[in-house]
Amino acid sequence: MIAVEDLVVAYPDARANAVDGVSFQGPDGQITALAGPNGSGKSTIVRALLGRVDVKSGQARIDGHDARALTPNALALKMAVVPQREETTFPMRVRDYVALGRYPHLGLWRSPDSADHEAVDDALGQSGVSDLADRTTDALSGGEWQRVRIARALAQRAPSLVLDEPTTFLDVAHEMAIFELLSSLARAGLAVLLVSHQLNLLARFADTIVLLDHGKVAVSGRPNDVMNAERLESIYGWPVVITRDPAIGAPALVPLRRPLRT
Repeated sequence: MIAVEDLVVAYPDARANAVDGVSFQGPDGQITALAGPNGSGKSTIVRALLGRVDVKSGQARIDGHDARALTPNALALKMAVVPQREETTFPMRVRDYVALGRYPHLGLWRSPDSADHEAVDDALGQSGVSDLADRTTDALSGGEWQRVRIARALAQRAPSLVLDEPTTFLDVAHEMAIFELLSSLARAGLAVLLVSHQLNLLARFADTIVLLDHGKVAVSGRPNDVMNAERLESIYGWPVVITRDPAIGAPALVPLRRPLRT
């Protein structure tokens, strides 16, 4: 389980806390989504889970352990992460890059065995990038690179998976394929924590949406409870209506155009 308990994070010289008393749980077997406007604290929470920001108070916990108390290798065995931004230092073959996800299991001395090769092959297939395995990372499009990064996280085979805007640069088909993949991983028992601006997709796939505003939890619950037009207009500062997805009946947000001036 991923758990955040009364978490407070502040950046140097900032007037307000970036994260201000946030609590939520991301249980095994479910997709928990963090949503909210830019600057609402979503990525800061991911950094806290990675132990990469100074926490003023509260805790970010992985499988019951404070993230700050875990060594990098111990953390990697419990949680795989796809950060919002990432570039390789030098070009490398896609298969070799995805195989980096096996490093926490190998340590310094063990060579990859058949189980490691199988994990890499499975990750390439799940992310739909098997055909890119022999390409180099500098020869990938933005969408291809995004799917390769997800493959590396899947190769870790950690019980928790955290993704910060994983569908950036993806077209509709690949975007849907990633959400379907995350849904199947959650059904298989993983704890999936997903940061996304795609409220309509979150309403279709997430079990719980934690909606943040100015570093605080504005509302948390099932999509039907969170997708309220008046609340979303207040948080995002834009007129919207909430309708229903014709395929599965999930709530769907439609931003309105402001009247043209004559």
